[in-house]
Amino acid sequence: MSKIKKFFGEVKYELKETTWPTAKEMRKNTLTVFGVVAFFAVFFFGVDSLITFLLNLL
Repeated sequence: MSKIKKFFGEVKYELKETTWPTAKEMRKNTLTVFGVVAFFAVFFFGVDSLITFLLNLL
């Protein structure tokens, strides 16, 4: 039981030491992630369409 208590005490300490991002940073990071995902979705759609087109020529 003392190990569990020690573990949660350490978790509490680490959470207090953590530097959390601000709301502005979170918005920026979220938009960056959505932008990268959208870019790769369009890129892979284009590559897939090109490969499909080339295979249909055969």
